Amino acid sequence: MQNNITLDNNIRLLLDGGETLSALKEALTHAQGCINLEYFSFHDDETGNTIKDILTERARHGIKIRMIIDAAGSWRLTKKFISDIKSSGIEFKFFMPFSLRNLPGIIHRDHRKIITVDNTTGFLGGFNIGDIYLRQWRDTHIKICGEAVRELDKIFFSMWDNNSGKKRTCYAQEIITDSEGFEGIKNCVPVKIIASGKGENFRAIADEYIKIISSAKKRVWITTPYFVPDNKFIDALQSASGRGVDVRIIIPSCSNHMLVSWAAQSYIDSLIKSGIRIFIYQDRFIHAKTMIADSHVASVGSANLDSLSFEINYEVQALIYSTKLVSELEKVFLDDLINCTEETHEIRKNRPLSLRIKESAGRLLAAIL
Repeated sequence: MQNNITLDNNIRLLLDGGETLSALKEALTHAQGCINLEYFSFHDDETGNTIKDILTERARHGIKIRMIIDAAGSWRLTKKFISDIKSSGIEFKFFMPFSLRNLPGIIHRDHRKIITVDNTTGFLGGFNIGDIYLRQWRDTHIKICGEAVRELDKIFFSMWDNNSGKKRTCYAQEIITDSEGFEGIKNCVPVKIIASGKGENFRAIADEYIKIISSAKKRVWITTPYFVPDNKFIDALQSASGRGVDVRIIIPSCSNHMLVSWAAQSYIDSLIKSGIRIFIYQDRFIHAKTMIADSHVASVGSANLDSLSFEINYEVQALIYSTKLVSELEKVFLDDLINCTEETHEIRKNRPLSLRIKESAGRLLAAIL
């Protein structure tokens, strides 16, 4: 799928779970024609039922709604929850449900978090739908109004059709083709939506990241919950640091995947040695997937810095070309640093042998798995 830069967009950063949920509720409640939703993890809890109730109410009032939810990420959804959705008229599909027929592709998960409303308002980022993501995680999401929403819809319909075994060559009937829905957009922020997944674009996000890092002149600031990069990515970071670029990475102190956390720790010594600064977030679990390069480009989306996101899962990122938005994300990064401790050679030298063994085991097993 071609990734085009769109120009007429307005971007709003969403940094708090409550703020993100409020923005989603407002957009969904005011939908006039259609809603498309593609999510990795959707929970049957207070937050999930709040969104479900809005969707079912909108569907009963004639709004065309499609939902595609990853079967692995949302395996706890009850039959009643799904029945309520389908009985309201919503078209609902699980991505890659567990079966013998799907066994060859079962490793490829749909890790995206996309909502589009009326082809003019869209959301993407790191937030899933569930109570835990509101209160216990620090994440970053964005709301887009403008042309980039068309690109999100194209990504959604590509996945929808792929899950149906259909091939669609034209999205004109599904996506607005004039500028009527974009009147009043003042910021005119250029945005490039990048999708990756199984097929020819499987490394699209990783390759774009490496390209950005390789051309950076002043700074590369990264926040990621899972840091198990490949050699190409490590080489790009170390090369940038070697030519004087300020490279900083925030990773969590705690993780919902301990093995991945140990693996991430195993990279720290060599990164520090090459001049890269590593910060450990000490507050909630930081789940944001962002990157800032110099003062002109930032990335927000669903992709982690690991092999699952780079080469296996279906992911989506927004590259935002705006000094104003980059400045806002720089402030967010610096605010997050307040809750971080920086790794140093002294700290690393004094860590217990048991932790060193866990790091080595984590790196080995992460590479195998």
